[in-house]
Amino acid sequence: MMTLQTEDYSSLKRKLILRDSLTFFSLLLVTIVLFLMTFFLFRSFTSHREELAQRWSARGQAAINAGHPDQAIVALRTALSYAPGQRSYELLLAQALGDAGHTEESFNYFLGLWETQPGDGFINLSLARLAAKKNDVQAAINYYRASIYGTWEGDGTLRRREVRLELSQYLIAHQDLSSARTELLIAGGNAPEDIPLSLTLAQLLEQAQAPHDALTYYRKVLAHEPKNQLALQSAARLEYDSGHFDEAHRLMEQSIHQQEASTATHETITHSDKEMFEDSARILELAPLKKLPNNERVTRILEARTLAKKRFDACSTQLSVASGMSSPLQDLAAKWSTKDATSNRAALLNDPAQQDATMQLVFDTETQTSKICGPPTGDDALLLQLAKFPKAMEP
Repeated sequence: MMTLQTEDYSSLKRKLILRDSLTFFSLLLVTIVLFLMTFFLFRSFTSHREELAQRWSARGQAAINAGHPDQAIVALRTALSYAPGQRSYELLLAQALGDAGHTEESFNYFLGLWETQPGDGFINLSLARLAAKKNDVQAAINYYRASIYGTWEGDGTLRRREVRLELSQYLIAHQDLSSARTELLIAGGNAPEDIPLSLTLAQLLEQAQAPHDALTYYRKVLAHEPKNQLALQSAARLEYDSGHFDEAHRLMEQSIHQQEASTATHETITHSDKEMFEDSARILELAPLKKLPNNERVTRILEARTLAKKRFDACSTQLSVASGMSSPLQDLAAKWSTKDATSNRAALLNDPAQQDATMQLVFDTETQTSKICGPPTGDDALLLQLAKFPKAMEP
């Protein structure tokens, strides 16, 4: 009897264990199935969110490219709602805000991005442009320089040079010409031999009032492209303004001949070009260059003195009629009673120092009368131009 009860108990125990095992495995199986379903649903949901984020971001980028920043803002904010913290979308949104005229909001957005990546070249450039819009000059300059020395994706050397040129233009616009010149020379020193770049540097250096440096780059252009019209005309103008009248005449003559011979274009010779060409030629005819034979040089000095005396007399008459008072040309009148004004041809031929003194009287007359009686015309105007560069007469 005891044996039977023991066997029943053991059988019941096995059944209970089996039932509990089956229950456990069933629950485990249900749990695994639920986990897999949840996992795949989550993956599907995440994938769908990423797809939506990409789709809205693409719409935002297209709107920016099409010049519709307001539409881009809506699209990019939607993209960020599906992919919060996505840096590429945040950069696009900050750009769209700036393009839409939300300068302060865009600046603050970029500033938040800058705090995590202060060395990013693009972010610093964007902050520089926005600071410029806000008229915060020093901040703009600081961000431009941070952009130049920041990190860039792709061709960093090219991007840094472009930013440096943009900074130079900004400095020129704010009359910081010395700093602009420095930036331009650095940009040129780090650049390869590139004709368009050399032309750009030359033009910007002109704007920075660095004519000597500008001429250097125009000459680089002409060394590779001797028929480049822009370089020829600009170099001629700078040579003329620097007192190099012979070189100015040569360059402008070359430019005019090329324009006249050109069949590919319908370029016409401008009035200013033609005038510079004629003026430089006439100055070379008037100037008593020291390389000339002594006889011819003295002839030119006497002609220049005659012109200056007529200018002095006309100015004196104008002042006496206008004011009836003592003339402010008294000191100059005293000089016209010295031997500088009376030396004859023979005396000048035998006295080089007297030749220089006579020309100084001519220059003083043209300079002072231009201040008192207004700008001269004709040959007097050309003598005044020569007076600004007396070294032009030297060999």
